Amino acid sequence: MTDVVQRRTVVPRRLVQGDAVGIVAPSSAFEEEKFRQGIETIREMGFLPVIPEELFLKKRYLAGTDDHRARLINRMFADDDIKAIFCARGGYGASRLLPYLDWETICTHPKIFVGFSD
Repeated sequence: MTDVVQRRTVVPRRLVQGDAVGIVAPSSAFEEEKFRQGIETIREMGFLPVIPEELFLKKRYLAGTDDHRARLINRMFADDDIKAIFCARGGYGASRLLPYLDWETICTHPKIFVGFSD
C-alpha cells in the first residue's frame, strides 16, 4: 500500500505596521551601504527590521557558510515575534541551503519570505 501525502497551501498572515521583519542573507554577501538604505526603507514602511549580528559574516563571496546561513533562516522561522523574513540580497548560493533547512519548523510557523535574484 502506498502512503498518500496530503498537501495543502499554507498562507501566512499578512503584515501590519509595527510587525517585526527578520533579515537574512541566504546567498551572496552584500554591500553595507545598500543594505542600510534597504533597512531604512523597511522602517519607513512601518516595519521593525530585526538584524542578527551574525548576518555580516562572510565566507569567500557568500554571506557565511551554508550551515550558518541556514541556521539564521531556521531561527527566524522559529521565532514567533518575527512576522516575515526579508532577504538582504539574492544570488547564487541559496539552493545550497535546502538540505540544512528545518522544514517542520517552516511548515508549522508559516511566514512571508521575500527575496529576489536575477
